[in-house]
Amino acid sequence: MNTELRDDCSHILLAEDDDAMREMLAFCLYRDGYRVTTCGDGLSLYRLLEAGATDFDLVITDIRMPALTGTKVLEAISDLQHRPPVLCMTAFGDEATRRQACQLGAIDLLDKPFDIDEFIEKVRRLCPAQRPALAL
Repeated sequence: MNTELRDDCSHILLAEDDDAMREMLAFCLYRDGYRVTTCGDGLSLYRLLEAGATDFDLVITDIRMPALTGTKVLEAISDLQHRPPVLCMTAFGDEATRRQACQLGAIDLLDKPFDIDEFIEKVRRLCPAQRPALAL
């Protein structure tokens, strides 16, 4: 899914293997004013980031996904020069998973299930929907 809004909207890359969850989160983010690109597995996430990491203002990824896990993607993109901030989600949020995600550069890890309003508020704090205007 790609949603089209103006270029001055922040662009989120959302990776979630559960179709219903991915569509619901994408819709909520879109409704809140974000451009959203989605994918359903870690390999697609990695390829999108490798091809255009600077295109995204925030990445939201599940930890456990087919092809590559979210932590493997974090590890694989660690050397990207302009890597966007990454917010991880997991239904298996033990302390070791949380520590590993943070060590690999995640800015936070959300435990599923989570309140959608709290999710949107966290995204707003990490990445305002409106990109700041460029100073001339």
